[in-house]
Formats: sequence, structure tokens, C-alpha cells
Amino acid sequence: MGSGSSTKAKPDRAAAVSEDALRIPAFNKLAGRRVVLASASPRRREILASVGFHPEVIPSTFKEDLPKTGFVGEAAYQYPAETATQKALEVYKRLVHDCPDDPPDLVIGADTVVIKGEEIMEKPLDALDNFRMLAELNDGECEVVTGVVVVHPTLQAPGYQAHTVSEKTVVRFAENRGTIIQAYVDSGEGLDRAGGFAIQGKASILVKSIDGDYNNVVGFPLFTFCSFLDDLIEDGELDFA
Repeated sequence: MGSGSSTKAKPDRAAAVSEDALRIPAFNKLAGRRVVLASASPRRREILASVGFHPEVIPSTFKEDLPKTGFVGEAAYQYPAETATQKALEVYKRLVHDCPDDPPDLVIGADTVVIKGEEIMEKPLDALDNFRMLAELNDGECEVVTGVVVVHPTLQAPGYQAHTVSEKTVVRFAENRGTIIQAYVDSGEGLDRAGGFAIQGKASILVKSIDGDYNNVVGFPLFTFCSFLDDLIEDGELDFA
């Protein structure tokens, strides 16, 4: 009896680039490829899906616990890119190890933080802390910074390459009455959000204006990401041939 082939069939999965996706260079290049989003965020999935891009979702197990003491002042803006890189690398290395016959062609990682006065604002500890955060932001502004990384295989050691890009958006808060802030806090929406607010939800009532990319505040800078991929392809940095 012949030994037969030991190669496992690749699993069926939905195409990362749908038929109705915009035919931009990045999506044309990624059509038929295994593209993975290293994030469980439904908001990031929705933003990407809005242009017909549907990467496979495999959340990272990276604990996102980089010491913020190493990211003070101007370095605070580097924090989300570094965290995104660690998240994407964890997923990329895990899939290469667990699925050597079906490795990813591209892994996307992202991390979003809120920065005020060059300090990273954490998620509120409780409702009282949420009110404190929003009172600090009231009639003022903060910056929402998202770091995005793409990891892909290469022939050179260590066998992969990571490219990062960041986007910053300024969010300006209205001079809200304490009763309005308290009403938002009571909704509970901001408890699991960096900075204590979700602009795509009820917190929109607190925000006067933004300067920059709205999608970036929600969690993924779509324009910057697509332009970034197109530039990598144009420069020959992203080649699956």
C-alpha cells in the first residue's frame, strides 16, 4: 500500500477580500491570501468590512501590559504601535507553529490609546473614576492615537517582517454640565473604554468636534491603513510572489 501524501488540506475560509470590495492595489494584492486580524474588536471588523475587507479574526493572547513608565512624554505616542506589534507577532508566530502548511500571508495588529498632556489615559477603575476622567476632559481636548502593524513572511531571518504606522486624532469636548457627564457615566458605556468614553456611542453627546479621522477614534484608521498598504506594495516591501 502506498504511503500517500501527508500534506493536510487547507481549511475552507471566507475570502478576505469580498467580490464587492473596492479594487484598490492593496486589496487586489491580498485577494486569495490568508489575512488575519489579531483583534477581537467588533468595531475594527466593522470598519474594515465597510470597504469589503474581511480578514480572519484570531485574537492575540498578548497581555497588553507593556510598562507605561517607559512611554512618557513624546514616547507615549509610540506605545500603541509597540503594543500592536506585540499582538500581531504573537498571532503570526502561533499560526506558523500550529499551521505550518497554512501560514498567514499577512497579520494585522492594532492598538488605540487616549493621550492627554503626553500621558496615556487608562480605562476607568469604576464609575467615580469615569466621572473624574470626563471632568478632566470637559471643555478640553485629548488625542486618540492608533498604532497599526502588518506582519508578513520573508526569506530573510527571522522569517518575517513588521511594518508600523500611527494615526492621531484630536477630540474636543464641549463644556458639559455635570448632570450630562453623570448621565453618561450612569450608562456604564465608558467603563471599558480608554479615556472613559466611546465616541461612536452615547459619548457623542459630550464631543464638540474632532480634528482628524473619525474611524481612528472608533478604533481603526482605515484611510491611513489602506494608504499604508498601497505604499508598501508600491515600494516592493509587500510581495507575495
